[in-house]
Amino acid sequence: MDNKINANVSDQFTIATDRYTSKDFAEKEQQLLWKRAWLWACREEELPNAGDVVTFDIVGQSVLLIRQKDMSVKAFHNVCPHRGRQLLQDSAHLSHVSCPFHSWQWNLDGSIKRVLDREDWQGCEHMQDADLKLKEVHVGFWGGFIFINLDEGCQPFEDFIKPVPEYLNVLGFENMQYCWHKTVVLNCNWKVAQEAFMESYHVMGVHPQFLPYVDESNFSQSQGIHGHHVYTWERPPGSPSRRTGRDMPEDYRSAIINFFKTFDQVADKTRNGQQSKRSMDAGIKAIEGLPAGLDHMEIMMAAVTSMYEAAQAEGGFFPLVDPETAAKIGVDWNVFPNMSLVFGYDGTLVMRARPHDSDPNYCTLDLCAIIAWGKGKAPKVEKERYENWRANSDDIPMLLLQDVKNMEEVQKGMHSDGIDILRPNPVQEQQIIHFHSVIDSYLSAEK
Repeated sequence: MDNKINANVSDQFTIATDRYTSKDFAEKEQQLLWKRAWLWACREEELPNAGDVVTFDIVGQSVLLIRQKDMSVKAFHNVCPHRGRQLLQDSAHLSHVSCPFHSWQWNLDGSIKRVLDREDWQGCEHMQDADLKLKEVHVGFWGGFIFINLDEGCQPFEDFIKPVPEYLNVLGFENMQYCWHKTVVLNCNWKVAQEAFMESYHVMGVHPQFLPYVDESNFSQSQGIHGHHVYTWERPPGSPSRRTGRDMPEDYRSAIINFFKTFDQVADKTRNGQQSKRSMDAGIKAIEGLPAGLDHMEIMMAAVTSMYEAAQAEGGFFPLVDPETAAKIGVDWNVFPNMSLVFGYDGTLVMRARPHDSDPNYCTLDLCAIIAWGKGKAPKVEKERYENWRANSDDIPMLLLQDVKNMEEVQKGMHSDGIDILRPNPVQEQQIIHFHSVIDSYLSAEK
């Protein structure tokens, strides 16, 4: 392979474009990254009852996640040990697993239940019950998210996920459920898609409508193998970006209301997404009832208190996070390799890019939102898939659509003869530099 592809990025601020286009590099990722890293597969609420099954596909591998009778979750390779037929193509509710080819059956725990005409194999090797059980896959659990690992000798999940729970458990993701789940097929490398959610340096170019209400001054940093970026909040929410040259607000009541309204751009048509409609309405209503002369912190505290009370009235959860903790958490995290979390007051955006099985120029991008719904308020969410995202652009929240529109154009540029290295910002895009360094650590480690 080209030395440029092998270049380690840990001690430099450039990234070779071949990492996004090379089939050789993508093959190394398949074998040494995707088949060894812990990967977010699904949410707990997708498996509410014993016998519920979710399928998860990655780099030509397919996994079944099955809720057991004791309400634990087990995962198995989605393949029949008889003739290799894939067992399921989609989510299901089952009393047992059956192969549609020759009617072999397994119990929910993966043990063999039935082999049709088993006596025909009398005396044959590799036909004991232990040989015929479904091959198990490691599972890990955090915050209502279920992870899998295809490597039999994988790193313990508890070691992998550090220090994410230490920072983010206060947000109570286990109390949230899906608001929407949209998958778009993209003509770009998975890293191009994932990196769009690792920095805010692009706000002025891609999301300029936010600049009158958000000062996006930020820095990015690594956290173990993961990373996040943090807004400095030298100017409080509702303040214009210093890039605009605008004066600071005289009355923060209207400024913070306008800041809250920007969350509609990361919501669906019901106004739920990174934030719940319930919280936004409650916060805005509280501010509208406040007298003049209050500082921004008093206004924010009144709004958040009203959000909390609205959640309590519905029997729902609302994370109360003090300003110091919120500053420590930051505005988003990337859980290595391909899970991005962007936080709201009572909801979170979750983005996951998955590589194409054979072409480094394509990926699928899952765009999801989870919300701390009131009791009985969580909707039944049908996962949507857009093979042609342009034809479905009206169904993608505005801010995310702006990000998606960039991705395929970036991939085109990766093939240009006019560039062979990328130059990420060492302060605001340090998370991306670290991300590539961690990828290299996987690719260079002995199996």
